[in-house]
Amino acid sequence: MEALLIRYGYALLFLGVALEGEAFLLAASYMAHLGLFSLPWVIAVAIAANTAADQVYYLMARTRGRAWLERRFGQHPRYKKVLGLMSRHGNWLLLFSRFAFGFRIIIPAACGALGMPGLRFTLINLATSIVWAAPTALLGFYLGEAAARIFTGLERYEFTLLLGLLATGAVVVFLRHIRRAGWVEDLRMADVHMLIPVLIGAMGALNLVTALLPRSQHSLRVLESWLPLEVIQPSRSLMLFSGIALLQVTRGFARRKEQAWYVACIALAVSLLAHVTHGLDLHHSFVAGLLLAYLLSFRGRFYARSDPASLRLGFLTAPVLAGAVMVYGYIGLKQLAGQFTWQAEATPLSEAFRDGILILAPGVDPRTRHAAYYLGSLQIAGWIARFYLLALFLRPVILRDRQEAPAGRVRAIFNEHSRHSLSAFAVQVDKHHYLVAEGRALVAFATHGSVAITCGDALAADEDFDSSVREYLELCSKNGWTGCFYEVAESRLPAYRVSGLRALKIAEEAVIELKEFGLAGNKRANLRAMVNKTAKTGMLVRRYNRSRQPDAGVDEQLEAISQEWLAEKRLGELGFTIGRFSLEALEKVPAFVGAVGDRIEAFCSWLPYRQGEAVVLDLMRERNTAPAGSMDFLLAHSLLQLQSAGYKEASLANAPLANVADPKGTLDRGVALLFENLNSFYGYKNLFQFKKKFAPRWEGRYLIYPKGTDLLTITYALARVHSSGGLIRLLLGR
Repeated sequence: MEALLIRYGYALLFLGVALEGEAFLLAASYMAHLGLFSLPWVIAVAIAANTAADQVYYLMARTRGRAWLERRFGQHPRYKKVLGLMSRHGNWLLLFSRFAFGFRIIIPAACGALGMPGLRFTLINLATSIVWAAPTALLGFYLGEAAARIFTGLERYEFTLLLGLLATGAVVVFLRHIRRAGWVEDLRMADVHMLIPVLIGAMGALNLVTALLPRSQHSLRVLESWLPLEVIQPSRSLMLFSGIALLQVTRGFARRKEQAWYVACIALAVSLLAHVTHGLDLHHSFVAGLLLAYLLSFRGRFYARSDPASLRLGFLTAPVLAGAVMVYGYIGLKQLAGQFTWQAEATPLSEAFRDGILILAPGVDPRTRHAAYYLGSLQIAGWIARFYLLALFLRPVILRDRQEAPAGRVRAIFNEHSRHSLSAFAVQVDKHHYLVAEGRALVAFATHGSVAITCGDALAADEDFDSSVREYLELCSKNGWTGCFYEVAESRLPAYRVSGLRALKIAEEAVIELKEFGLAGNKRANLRAMVNKTAKTGMLVRRYNRSRQPDAGVDEQLEAISQEWLAEKRLGELGFTIGRFSLEALEKVPAFVGAVGDRIEAFCSWLPYRQGEAVVLDLMRERNTAPAGSMDFLLAHSLLQLQSAGYKEASLANAPLANVADPKGTLDRGVALLFENLNSFYGYKNLFQFKKKFAPRWEGRYLIYPKGTDLLTITYALARVHSSGGLIRLLLGR
């Protein structure tokens, strides 16, 4: 039966080292210290796993060539640096690649793409694995013993440690504010928000220490008098899991990730209960409760999305991992059934679920050393699966999953061919970027189901435009997609009609020539009246340059305005051709705020295009209680400041269904119905009247599609790419 343990346990170790590296190797080394694994076997498996993983990267790049390497890693910030080092010090770079954090995958792939001989790579790769695996495993083995001694002596300092962490965080915030403002009484909510991620991490560390420390016998006797043993026993495992979860989400929490908020809420709720059942640690439960109350009160602050591809992989992998753990548990428990003492109604299948999937105390007692080792390996397999899924759910957005073209090339094509305002949205990272016309042009698109939708026209020179359209349609045909073009310019319609496509007018774009913009004259009399009326409230407009002088107070107000505005619209953030609010995005674009005194009433931001000569309105949001005409005042004065800054043209973006003729057919009317529903949330018809006051030049924008029967699926796909809630939320979110 020992062979069964070695077979499954070391197989899990092999996969873990190949995927993650140090974390699995250190954990396995500590298990070897506890007697669950053999240290020589741990080192051997780690060497084999690391060697095999790097060989895969080498062979993939060797087979596909340098073009694949460019597509896969070309946008990586260290890509060019690695190529330069490889040309001069390839052998030495490979030898120490396992210690080069951030380069581990690129280096073996570069060796394959650049033609390093296979035998030389294999020998150096094997030496690299030995140099890395042996000292790392020994470190985990011997530090495991030291960690056990440290944790044993921490019990009496536990509460002091918590107070110390809280005090340290408070001092950091205090010093930061003193340096900025000089007076304690000026502390604002922004400082409290900055402290919370530190407290979340401290709570995670406290949970880990508490889970590893022995419980007070007096507390256990009190608990046993009013709680059943089944409730008390699992608290240590739950606390360990919640502690690791809180530590793992701390970084994402500081970045305001939505998934981190969900994980933190669950982990804090578990902490609150687990500390009570651990030994009546009511003061710890109180801290967890306060942090949980904060998260629930400030839910709107956490809006950043995790990597969509990783989320999908996590949801797909979860049942696979659960099935693998269940199979491993069932086979082992059935084979070793005679070496366990079984509680009533316990079966191999139920115990595999209880020990491997749920975090509960085992319903079996091992009677031999082999059985104890196996039971430990089953629980470890469950923990590895949980940690891997947690890492997937919290992984930040990975640009290479969104951008097939190198980021530098995308930016260069944008600078050269961004004629229309939608190109500013086309280069954002929520689109796929496909190089056409032998790399001279670019098509930006998003997909949903079987539909691929471009964001405006292809970014291409006139001579390359027709071929760019054809290549994109060929890509769609190859992948089984229905290809369409969204909000294209009227001047490009002949090129689409040559390809046999149909056109449906869906919007008008409001464009202003800044050199002639002003508030004087009859054509902007209504705008001038609103601006003059609002000026009496004392409102002033100024540019907010967040990249140079970030202001936590301004940031807090902008977030509050955005949340209030979205709540009124009852839909949440849209996307694709509409800007999404984030403080980080404001650092890269011209942004303006309209304020009465220190109170910001409205703000707007603009995206540059056409080599910095033109801008398009990205976001405009105001408070519900803002003075009448605040947005007119803000945009008018921001346009005047953009005019002074040297910009030549400004687009107020599109007004859907503006000046659009009556739809000709039933399916065309279906598309119009979609925009009618959007109008009930975002007020597009009112938006058209609002923009009309600025006396812009109107330019038609069209939806290009293959045939009428495709409009239904295209309409649904448009709703999905604009809103994460999709068509159902659009229609039912009233």
